[in-house]
Formats: sequence, C-alpha cells, structure tokens
Amino acid sequence: MQKNIKILLVFALVFITACSSSPYSEESLNSLANCLADKNVKEYGAFWCPNCAKQQKMFDDSFSIIKERGVYIECDPRCDVPEDELPMACRGIVGQTSLCLEKGVEGYPTWEFTTGEILVGVQELERLAAVAGCTFP
Repeated sequence: MQKNIKILLVFALVFITACSSSPYSEESLNSLANCLADKNVKEYGAFWCPNCAKQQKMFDDSFSIIKERGVYIECDPRCDVPEDELPMACRGIVGQTSLCLEKGVEGYPTWEFTTGEILVGVQELERLAAVAGCTFP
C-alpha cells in the first residue's frame, strides 16, 4: 500500500512538472514583460484567438504585466465599449478597434516594435526580446 502511494506521488510530481506553463523563471518572465512595456512594444490580439492564447501561455502569470502596462491591445469590436459594458470574454480589456484598423492588423497576434518591425503569429520569447532589445532570459 505504501509503495503504491509513493509511486502515485512520483507520477503526480512528474505530471505537475510537465504541465507547468513556462520553462522560464517568474523573475525572467516579469523582466521581459516589463522590458517590452518599457520599449513601447505592442501586441495586437483578440480574446477568441487561439494563437493569442498560446502566446499568453508562454508568458505564464507575467501576462498580467503585458495587459496592465498596455502592451496587449484588444482588437475585437465587441470589446470596444465602455468599461462598465464589457462582456466577460474581453477579460476586462477595453478594445481599441480603430487603432487596430489604423495599424493595418490582419492577423493575431501581431507584434509591433518602435523600430517599425512587425512580427505576425506566435513568437518565441527569445525572438521578442531580441527584436525589442531586451535581455532574456
């Protein structure tokens, strides 16, 4: 019985470790998210976009910094309403549809850098750091 419990605990530990969202430390992810914000990088996306969700998962909990510091721009017009009328799907982010149209965003996520470089699609975090001029990891 004790042997079975030990085996179950080992499998549970392996499973939990394998399911972690990011191979990077919270500190390095926070540092990257803050650097992207400091460098005025923008990520245009939509709440329903599976690639945006994949990109968000790469940042793990540090994506809250991306949202709070204005890196993430919601493009779905259903979110382009006053804050007190936001649908739950918008995750508390007021949309900026006109900005997305002005920038010519055609795919999500679209990353815009102050250098004028545009990257479309899910990007490796190392690539985002390199283009923005951030140190990572």
